[in-house]
Amino acid sequence: MADHKIPTLGTFRSLSSLLEAFKNPSAFLLRLSCAAGDIGQFKAGPVHIICVNRPEWVHTILVEQASAFRKMPAVKTLSVFTGDGLLVSDGTTWARHRRLVAPAFHRQRILAYQEVAAQAARETIASWQDGQVIDLEREMKRLTLTIVGRALFTRDVNEIADGFSRDVDCALDYVNGLSGRVTLPLVRSIARRNREALAAIARVDATVRSLIRARRAQPAPRGDDFLDMLLAAQTEDRESLTDDEVRDEVITMFVAGHETVATVLTWLFYLVARLPEVQARLEREAREACAAGDTQNSAPFQRPYALRVYKEAMRLYPGGFTIGREAIRDVRLGNYIIPAGAWVMISPYSVHRNPAIFPEPERFNPERFALENEQALPRAGYIPFGIGPRACIGGQFALMEGQIVVSTFAQHARLVNVTPGEVGIRPLVTLRPSRKIEMRVEKISSD
Repeated sequence: MADHKIPTLGTFRSLSSLLEAFKNPSAFLLRLSCAAGDIGQFKAGPVHIICVNRPEWVHTILVEQASAFRKMPAVKTLSVFTGDGLLVSDGTTWARHRRLVAPAFHRQRILAYQEVAAQAARETIASWQDGQVIDLEREMKRLTLTIVGRALFTRDVNEIADGFSRDVDCALDYVNGLSGRVTLPLVRSIARRNREALAAIARVDATVRSLIRARRAQPAPRGDDFLDMLLAAQTEDRESLTDDEVRDEVITMFVAGHETVATVLTWLFYLVARLPEVQARLEREAREACAAGDTQNSAPFQRPYALRVYKEAMRLYPGGFTIGREAIRDVRLGNYIIPAGAWVMISPYSVHRNPAIFPEPERFNPERFALENEQALPRAGYIPFGIGPRACIGGQFALMEGQIVVSTFAQHARLVNVTPGEVGIRPLVTLRPSRKIEMRVEKISSD
């Protein structure tokens, strides 16, 4: 059978679409991907983007033919903030860093982080008054920053949480704009430097470097948290990581473990507040586990329904909603050819809304992730952490963190939505809410 021409998404070449791309490149790319179906392409000047959403082809790109692709240039704009960390590096640098970072996420270490996550969740709830109205996204960012700080760096970051979160937000907004400069010539010609964002990046950099200097100054033997492991790590030729390399991976872990999980939890509690039957089942599971003497110290922590709820929230609002690659050689997908040099964009957001995989895809239904249903999913049909050799190294940490936070909240507090109207998405580096989500806290009696 003859090769087919990849369908062209011509409507996106209009001036209004290009202006949208300038205003919010991530939102434009998300809309482009959602319109592509299984596959579609967009061309603007020298830029050639192919959107792929069919699971078997996603598997080909990310697993079977992973060596035929490298990170898309737009993804590498994140390096102005994270440096050459795991999120953006390629080739030997990525492979070397991955080997050195991997031990921090082995199963036994993740089990040791369980009580850290549970204690941080309990402290967050205790800091609220019964009946208090909270800014949900802000509180989830504070919570996840606390968990990451304590679990990976043995550091309580409460005193810097708000300022650090604001600086991370500002930096990621800036990165989103930079990605547009790479993606579209129009954006490249009018985008300007953002002094506020560069100052925010400098403050984050100073905070992390101060943390590294203080840890290096401690006498050996030091502890065994993530930072200590990076400082002590050596490659096969006994080469250690430089302070710049350690800085890059520390910021990468703060961003990946803080921003993405906080965004998923924000959407999760917003959705659950609208579904009393889900809330009631979470509370029942937490009560029954507590009555049975099952605590967060149990190894491994198991709250099956809380885990389903978290996985379903990630289906609808994956932390990483696009995966970008550049083809370094021609690759066949069915009757289509991805030419060398083309940029390929995979959207977990779009893949997860395929009605052939997830019937009624817009409906929040945790039973999709009951064991028998999850096992029946096609390869690459559910990819909140990516798949293949470049899958998110912290995926199991995020699942542990999300499951424990959801279950701990179900035991101690109910969040009631007091935000008027619907809340849309604001795609940046993550799928943030389009506006503030406010919740009223209802403490749950332990009697």
